[in-house]
Amino acid sequence: MNPPPRRKDPKRGQSYDLMFSIGWKHFFHCVENLQNIFPLCGIKGRFFPRCGKLFSTVWKTLPGVLFAGILTGCSRPVPPPVLPPGQDLSITATMSPNRIRIGDMVDVTLAALHREGTVVAFPNPARGKDIIVRDAQTATEAFPNGVLRTVQQLRLTSMTITNHVIAENAAITVSTPEGLSWTNTYPFLALEVVSALQPGEQEIRPAKGGLARWPAPTSRWLWIVLAVLAGLAAAFLALRKFLTTPRTFLHLPPPLPPHQIALDALAALRQKGWIEALRIEPFYVELSGIVRHYLEDRFGLRAPERTTEEFIRDALASRALSAAHRELVAGFLEQSDLVKFARHAPGQADMRNALDSAERLVRETMPAESVAGKPPFTQEEGA
Repeated sequence: MNPPPRRKDPKRGQSYDLMFSIGWKHFFHCVENLQNIFPLCGIKGRFFPRCGKLFSTVWKTLPGVLFAGILTGCSRPVPPPVLPPGQDLSITATMSPNRIRIGDMVDVTLAALHREGTVVAFPNPARGKDIIVRDAQTATEAFPNGVLRTVQQLRLTSMTITNHVIAENAAITVSTPEGLSWTNTYPFLALEVVSALQPGEQEIRPAKGGLARWPAPTSRWLWIVLAVLAGLAAAFLALRKFLTTPRTFLHLPPPLPPHQIALDALAALRQKGWIEALRIEPFYVELSGIVRHYLEDRFGLRAPERTTEEFIRDALASRALSAAHRELVAGFLEQSDLVKFARHAPGQADMRNALDSAERLVRETMPAESVAGKPPFTQEEGA
Protein backbone atom coordinates (compact mmCIF):
# COMPACT_ATOMS: atom_id res chain seq x y z
CA MET A 1 0.00 0.00 0.00
CA ASN A 2 1.36 3.45 -0.93
CA PRO A 3 1.67 5.98 1.95
CA PRO A 4 -0.70 8.99 1.89
CA PRO A 5 0.61 12.15 0.25
CA ARG A 6 2.33 14.84 2.28
CA ARG A 7 0.85 18.37 2.17
CA LYS A 8 2.83 21.63 2.53
CA ASP A 9 1.84 24.92 4.00
CA PRO A 10 2.19 27.53 1.20
CA LYS A 11 3.05 30.31 3.64
CA ARG A 12 5.56 28.77 5.99
CA GLY A 13 6.83 25.92 3.88
CA GLN A 14 6.43 23.58 6.82
CA SER A 15 5.18 19.97 6.21
CA TYR A 16 3.32 17.55 8.47
CA ASP A 17 2.25 13.94 8.11
CA LEU A 18 -1.41 13.15 7.55
CA MET A 19 -0.85 9.77 9.27
CA PHE A 20 -0.40 11.47 12.68
CA SER A 21 -3.10 10.70 15.19
CA ILE A 22 -6.27 12.63 14.40
CA GLY A 23 -7.18 12.85 18.08
CA TRP A 24 -4.06 14.79 18.97
CA LYS A 25 -4.66 17.14 16.01
CA HIS A 26 -8.14 18.02 17.24
CA PHE A 27 -6.81 18.57 20.73
CA PHE A 28 -4.11 20.93 19.45
CA HIS A 29 -6.50 22.95 17.27
CA CYS A 30 -8.90 23.34 20.14
CA VAL A 31 -6.09 24.88 22.14
CA GLU A 32 -5.19 27.14 19.22
CA ASN A 33 -8.75 28.43 19.02
CA LEU A 34 -8.29 30.00 22.43
CA GLN A 35 -7.36 33.40 21.03
CA ASN A 36 -6.11 34.74 24.30
CA ILE A 37 -3.21 32.27 24.22
CA PHE A 38 -2.72 31.37 20.54
CA PRO A 39 -4.64 33.98 18.47
CA LEU A 40 -4.89 33.16 14.77
CA CYS A 41 -3.33 29.70 15.19
CA GLY A 42 -0.30 31.15 16.85
CA ILE A 43 0.68 33.51 14.04
CA LYS A 44 -0.21 36.68 16.05
CA GLY A 45 0.08 35.24 19.54
CA ARG A 46 1.99 36.79 22.31
CA PHE A 47 4.00 33.75 23.33
CA PHE A 48 4.69 31.97 20.01
CA PRO A 49 4.59 34.60 17.25
CA ARG A 50 5.02 33.12 13.78
CA CYS A 51 6.04 29.75 15.30
CA GLY A 52 2.70 28.06 15.89
CA LYS A 53 3.15 25.34 13.29
CA LEU A 54 6.72 24.63 14.35
CA PHE A 55 5.85 24.32 18.02
CA SER A 56 2.69 22.32 17.41
CA THR A 57 4.75 19.14 17.18
CA VAL A 58 5.65 19.44 20.85
CA TRP A 59 2.01 19.67 21.87
CA LYS A 60 1.17 16.71 19.69
CA THR A 61 3.82 14.37 21.23
CA LEU A 62 3.96 15.67 24.81
CA PRO A 63 0.63 14.12 25.97
CA GLY A 64 1.67 10.69 24.74
CA VAL A 65 4.99 10.92 26.55
CA LEU A 66 3.29 12.06 29.74
CA PHE A 67 0.69 9.25 29.55
CA ALA A 68 3.38 6.61 29.06
CA GLY A 69 5.33 8.02 32.01
CA ILE A 70 2.23 7.86 34.20
CA LEU A 71 1.66 4.21 33.27
CA THR A 72 5.29 3.37 33.94
CA GLY A 73 5.28 5.11 37.28
CA CYS A 74 2.09 3.38 38.36
CA SER A 75 3.34 -0.14 37.53
CA ARG A 76 5.04 -2.07 40.33
CA PRO A 77 7.59 -4.91 39.91
CA VAL A 78 6.24 -8.39 40.64
CA PRO A 79 8.01 -9.84 43.67
CA PRO A 80 9.57 -13.30 43.24
CA PRO A 81 7.81 -16.23 44.88
CA VAL A 82 9.03 -17.28 48.29
CA LEU A 83 8.84 -20.48 50.29
CA PRO A 84 7.78 -20.38 53.91
CA PRO A 85 10.59 -20.97 56.40
CA GLY A 86 11.24 -24.63 56.98
CA GLN A 87 9.34 -25.69 53.84
CA ASP A 88 11.27 -27.09 50.87
CA LEU A 89 8.41 -27.72 48.44
CA SER A 90 5.16 -26.04 47.57
CA ILE A 91 2.88 -27.43 44.87
CA THR A 92 -0.13 -25.87 43.16
CA ALA A 93 -2.29 -27.55 40.53
CA THR A 94 -4.98 -26.38 38.13
CA MET A 95 -7.14 -28.38 35.73
CA SER A 96 -9.47 -27.02 33.08
CA PRO A 97 -12.07 -28.30 32.49
CA ASN A 98 -12.84 -30.95 35.07
CA ARG A 99 -15.86 -32.39 33.22
CA ILE A 100 -15.45 -33.62 29.65
CA ARG A 101 -16.86 -36.05 27.12
CA ILE A 102 -14.95 -39.03 25.79
CA GLY A 103 -11.99 -37.87 23.72
CA ASP A 104 -12.06 -34.21 24.82
CA MET A 105 -8.85 -32.59 26.01
CA VAL A 106 -8.03 -31.43 29.54
CA ASP A 107 -5.22 -29.00 30.42
CA VAL A 108 -3.46 -29.70 33.71
CA THR A 109 -0.78 -27.37 35.11
CA LEU A 110 1.42 -28.32 38.04
CA ALA A 111 3.71 -25.66 39.57
CA ALA A 112 6.29 -26.71 42.16
CA LEU A 113 8.35 -24.18 44.16
CA HIS A 114 11.55 -25.70 45.56
CA ARG A 115 14.96 -24.68 46.82
CA GLU A 116 17.95 -24.07 44.60
CA GLY A 117 20.01 -27.23 44.12
CA THR A 118 17.03 -29.60 44.14
CA VAL A 119 15.28 -31.32 41.24
CA VAL A 120 11.56 -32.06 41.05
CA ALA A 121 10.31 -35.14 39.13
CA PHE A 122 6.62 -35.49 38.31
CA PRO A 123 5.05 -38.95 37.90
CA ASN A 124 3.35 -40.07 34.70
CA PRO A 125 -0.41 -39.98 35.31
CA ALA A 126 -1.23 -42.21 32.30
CA ARG A 127 -3.41 -45.23 33.16
CA GLY A 128 -4.54 -47.31 30.19
CA LYS A 129 -7.72 -45.99 28.58
CA ASP A 130 -8.77 -44.23 31.80
CA ILE A 131 -6.13 -41.49 31.56
CA ILE A 132 -4.31 -40.92 28.25
CA VAL A 133 -1.47 -38.35 28.09
CA ARG A 134 -1.40 -36.61 24.72
CA ASP A 135 1.34 -34.05 25.50
CA ALA A 136 3.64 -33.22 28.42
CA GLN A 137 6.06 -30.30 28.77
CA THR A 138 8.19 -29.41 31.78
CA ALA A 139 10.17 -26.17 32.33
CA THR A 140 12.14 -24.78 35.26
CA GLU A 141 12.54 -21.05 36.13
CA ALA A 142 15.06 -19.61 38.61
CA PHE A 143 14.49 -16.48 40.74
CA PRO A 144 17.06 -14.19 42.39
CA ASN A 145 16.05 -15.24 45.89
CA GLY A 146 17.27 -18.83 45.31
CA VAL A 147 13.83 -20.31 44.62
CA LEU A 148 13.12 -22.48 41.60
CA ARG A 149 9.75 -22.99 39.98
CA THR A 150 9.22 -26.17 37.91
CA VAL A 151 6.04 -26.16 35.84
CA GLN A 152 4.60 -29.20 34.08
CA GLN A 153 1.82 -28.73 31.53
CA LEU A 154 -0.18 -31.80 30.54
CA ARG A 155 -2.88 -32.44 27.94
CA LEU A 156 -5.01 -35.38 28.99
CA THR A 157 -8.03 -37.24 27.72
CA SER A 158 -10.02 -40.32 28.69
CA MET A 159 -11.94 -43.08 26.94
CA THR A 160 -13.79 -44.41 29.99
CA ILE A 161 -17.04 -42.97 31.30
CA THR A 162 -16.61 -42.51 35.04
CA ASN A 163 -14.95 -40.27 37.64
CA HIS A 164 -11.15 -40.44 37.58
CA VAL A 165 -8.55 -39.26 40.06
CA ILE A 166 -5.47 -37.99 38.25
CA ALA A 167 -2.28 -39.82 39.32
CA GLU A 168 -4.01 -41.57 42.21
CA ASN A 169 -1.57 -42.85 44.87
CA ALA A 170 1.32 -41.22 42.98
CA ALA A 171 3.96 -38.92 44.51
CA ILE A 172 6.18 -36.08 43.36
CA THR A 173 9.87 -36.71 44.03
CA VAL A 174 12.41 -34.09 45.10
CA SER A 175 16.10 -35.02 44.93
CA THR A 176 19.48 -33.38 45.52
CA PRO A 177 22.82 -33.92 43.78
CA GLU A 178 24.10 -35.55 46.98
CA GLY A 179 21.66 -38.42 46.51
CA LEU A 180 19.04 -37.32 49.05
CA SER A 181 15.40 -37.55 48.00
CA TRP A 182 11.93 -37.27 49.45
CA THR A 183 8.39 -37.39 48.12
CA ASN A 184 5.29 -35.26 48.29
CA THR A 185 1.71 -36.28 47.69
CA TYR A 186 0.33 -35.59 44.22
CA PRO A 187 -2.37 -32.88 44.33
CA PHE A 188 -5.93 -34.16 44.26
CA LEU A 189 -7.42 -33.66 40.80
CA ALA A 190 -10.74 -35.27 39.88
CA LEU A 191 -11.94 -35.62 36.29
CA GLU A 192 -15.49 -36.53 35.33
CA VAL A 193 -15.98 -38.18 31.94
CA VAL A 194 -19.52 -38.37 30.54
CA SER A 195 -21.01 -39.95 27.45
CA ALA A 196 -20.95 -38.09 24.16
CA LEU A 197 -24.55 -39.15 23.45
CA GLN A 198 -27.34 -36.72 23.94
CA PRO A 199 -29.99 -37.44 26.61
CA GLY A 200 -32.43 -40.03 25.29
CA GLU A 201 -30.02 -41.54 22.79
CA GLN A 202 -29.33 -45.27 23.02
CA GLU A 203 -26.14 -46.22 24.75
CA ILE A 204 -23.56 -47.91 22.57
CA ARG A 205 -23.53 -51.62 23.25
CA PRO A 206 -20.18 -53.32 23.74
CA ALA A 207 -18.71 -55.08 20.73
CA LYS A 208 -19.66 -58.73 20.35
CA GLY A 209 -17.01 -61.38 20.57
CA GLY A 210 -15.72 -63.23 17.54
CA LEU A 211 -15.20 -60.11 15.44
CA ALA A 212 -12.67 -60.30 12.69
CA ARG A 213 -9.19 -59.30 13.74
CA TRP A 214 -6.88 -57.22 11.62
CA PRO A 215 -4.57 -58.44 10.45
CA ALA A 216 -6.40 -61.74 10.16
CA PRO A 217 -4.65 -64.77 11.72
CA THR A 218 -2.96 -67.09 9.27
CA SER A 219 -4.89 -70.28 8.57
CA ARG A 220 -3.18 -73.54 9.45
CA TRP A 221 -4.19 -74.92 6.04
CA LEU A 222 -2.05 -72.25 4.44
CA TRP A 223 0.96 -73.49 6.38
CA ILE A 224 0.16 -77.09 5.43
CA VAL A 225 -0.05 -76.19 1.74
CA LEU A 226 3.20 -74.24 1.93
CA ALA A 227 4.93 -77.16 3.65
CA VAL A 228 3.71 -79.60 0.98
CA LEU A 229 4.86 -77.29 -1.81
CA ALA A 230 8.24 -76.88 -0.14
CA GLY A 231 8.60 -80.65 0.16
CA LEU A 232 7.70 -81.18 -3.50
CA ALA A 233 10.14 -78.51 -4.57
CA ALA A 234 12.93 -80.07 -2.48
CA ALA A 235 12.17 -83.54 -3.90
CA PHE A 236 12.16 -82.16 -7.45
CA LEU A 237 15.53 -80.45 -6.95
CA ALA A 238 17.05 -83.56 -5.37
CA LEU A 239 15.80 -85.78 -8.21
CA ARG A 240 17.05 -83.33 -10.80
CA LYS A 241 20.48 -83.19 -9.19
CA PHE A 242 20.61 -86.98 -8.97
CA LEU A 243 19.70 -87.41 -12.63
CA THR A 244 22.06 -84.72 -13.92
CA THR A 245 25.11 -85.65 -11.82
CA PRO A 246 27.53 -87.90 -13.72
CA ARG A 247 28.43 -91.00 -11.78
CA THR A 248 30.48 -94.15 -12.22
CA PHE A 249 28.70 -97.37 -11.44
CA LEU A 250 30.68 -100.10 -9.71
CA HIS A 251 30.58 -103.13 -11.93
CA LEU A 252 31.26 -106.22 -9.89
CA PRO A 253 32.97 -109.01 -11.76
CA PRO A 254 30.67 -111.93 -12.56
CA PRO A 255 31.04 -114.91 -10.26
CA LEU A 256 33.54 -117.52 -11.34
CA PRO A 257 32.00 -120.59 -12.99
CA PRO A 258 32.27 -123.92 -11.11
CA HIS A 259 34.89 -125.34 -13.47
CA GLN A 260 37.15 -122.29 -12.98
CA ILE A 261 36.86 -122.58 -9.21
CA ALA A 262 37.72 -126.28 -9.40
CA LEU A 263 40.69 -125.74 -11.73
CA ASP A 264 42.08 -123.00 -9.47
CA ALA A 265 41.71 -125.27 -6.45
CA LEU A 266 43.46 -128.18 -8.22
CA ALA A 267 46.32 -125.89 -9.26
CA ALA A 268 46.69 -124.71 -5.67
CA LEU A 269 46.70 -128.30 -4.45
CA ARG A 270 49.42 -129.17 -6.94
CA GLN A 271 51.54 -126.28 -5.63
CA LYS A 272 51.34 -127.39 -1.97
CA GLY A 273 53.99 -130.06 -2.43
CA TRP A 274 51.98 -132.83 -0.76
CA ILE A 275 52.74 -135.19 -3.65
CA GLU A 276 56.50 -134.84 -3.18
CA ALA A 277 56.08 -135.14 0.60
CA LEU A 278 53.81 -138.16 0.24
CA ARG A 279 51.13 -136.69 2.45
CA ILE A 280 48.60 -139.14 1.13
CA GLU A 281 45.60 -138.79 3.40
CA PRO A 282 45.23 -134.97 3.44
CA PHE A 283 45.93 -134.91 -0.29
CA TYR A 284 43.10 -137.31 -1.14
CA VAL A 285 40.67 -135.70 1.34
CA GLU A 286 41.12 -132.27 -0.24
CA LEU A 287 41.07 -133.72 -3.75
CA SER A 288 37.76 -135.52 -3.06
CA GLY A 289 36.31 -132.31 -1.63
CA ILE A 290 37.26 -130.35 -4.77
CA VAL A 291 35.56 -132.93 -7.00
CA ARG A 292 32.42 -132.98 -4.80
CA HIS A 293 31.97 -129.17 -4.83
CA TYR A 294 32.46 -129.11 -8.56
CA LEU A 295 29.80 -131.77 -9.18
CA GLU A 296 27.37 -129.99 -6.86
CA ASP A 297 27.81 -126.61 -8.53
CA ARG A 298 28.11 -127.85 -12.10
CA PHE A 299 25.22 -130.32 -12.20
CA GLY A 300 23.09 -129.08 -9.32
CA LEU A 301 23.52 -132.20 -7.26
CA ARG A 302 22.88 -131.71 -3.53
CA ALA A 303 23.28 -134.40 -0.86
CA PRO A 304 24.37 -132.77 2.40
CA GLU A 305 23.63 -135.90 4.45
CA ARG A 306 26.05 -138.00 2.35
CA THR A 307 29.79 -138.32 2.77
CA THR A 308 32.03 -137.31 -0.07
CA GLU A 309 32.57 -140.90 -1.26
CA GLU A 310 28.84 -141.64 -0.95
CA PHE A 311 28.02 -138.49 -2.85
CA ILE A 312 30.42 -139.31 -5.70
CA ARG A 313 29.07 -142.86 -5.81
CA ASP A 314 25.48 -141.52 -6.04
CA ALA A 315 26.58 -139.16 -8.81
CA LEU A 316 27.46 -142.18 -10.97
CA ALA A 317 23.72 -143.01 -11.16
CA SER A 318 22.66 -139.43 -11.96
CA ARG A 319 21.24 -138.77 -15.38
CA ALA A 320 22.91 -135.36 -15.38
CA LEU A 321 26.21 -137.05 -16.23
CA SER A 322 26.84 -138.63 -19.59
CA ALA A 323 28.35 -142.11 -19.94
CA ALA A 324 31.83 -140.71 -20.55
CA HIS A 325 31.50 -138.42 -17.52
CA ARG A 326 30.34 -141.28 -15.32
CA GLU A 327 33.36 -143.30 -16.46
CA LEU A 328 35.70 -140.46 -15.39
CA VAL A 329 33.97 -140.18 -12.02
CA ALA A 330 34.17 -143.96 -11.54
CA GLY A 331 37.92 -144.03 -12.25
CA PHE A 332 38.56 -141.22 -9.78
CA LEU A 333 36.36 -142.91 -7.17
CA GLU A 334 38.21 -146.22 -7.63
CA GLN A 335 41.57 -144.61 -6.87
CA SER A 336 40.18 -142.90 -3.78
CA ASP A 337 38.71 -146.17 -2.48
CA LEU A 338 42.02 -147.95 -2.91
CA VAL A 339 43.70 -145.37 -0.71
CA LYS A 340 41.02 -145.26 2.01
CA PHE A 341 39.70 -148.80 2.21
CA ALA A 342 42.36 -151.12 0.71
CA ARG A 343 45.20 -149.60 2.68
CA HIS A 344 46.83 -148.93 -0.60
CA ALA A 345 49.97 -146.88 -0.31
CA PRO A 346 50.11 -144.92 -3.53
CA GLY A 347 53.31 -143.39 -4.67
CA GLN A 348 53.93 -140.01 -6.21
CA ALA A 349 52.94 -141.28 -9.64
CA ASP A 350 49.57 -142.55 -8.33
CA MET A 351 48.91 -139.26 -6.58
CA ARG A 352 49.70 -137.32 -9.76
CA ASN A 353 47.40 -139.65 -11.74
CA ALA A 354 44.57 -139.00 -9.27
CA LEU A 355 45.11 -135.23 -9.56
CA ASP A 356 45.22 -135.51 -13.37
CA SER A 357 42.02 -137.59 -13.37
CA ALA A 358 40.21 -134.92 -11.34
CA GLU A 359 41.45 -132.17 -13.64
CA ARG A 360 40.41 -134.18 -16.74
CA LEU A 361 36.94 -134.63 -15.18
CA VAL A 362 36.58 -130.90 -14.73
CA ARG A 363 37.85 -129.96 -18.18
CA GLU A 364 35.76 -132.55 -20.02
CA THR A 365 32.54 -131.72 -18.16
CA MET A 366 32.80 -127.89 -18.35
CA PRO A 367 30.38 -126.08 -20.69
CA ALA A 368 31.22 -126.22 -24.38
CA GLU A 369 31.61 -122.43 -24.73
CA SER A 370 34.28 -122.44 -22.04
CA VAL A 371 36.56 -124.82 -23.95
CA ALA A 372 36.10 -123.31 -27.40
CA GLY A 373 39.48 -122.69 -28.98
CA LYS A 374 41.40 -124.63 -26.32
CA PRO A 375 43.36 -127.85 -27.11
CA PRO A 376 42.09 -131.08 -25.51
CA PHE A 377 43.56 -132.00 -22.12
CA THR A 378 46.35 -134.58 -22.23
CA GLN A 379 48.06 -136.61 -19.57
CA GLU A 380 51.36 -134.90 -20.25
CA GLU A 381 49.76 -131.44 -19.95
CA GLY A 382 48.30 -132.41 -16.62
CA ALA A 383 51.63 -133.70 -15.40
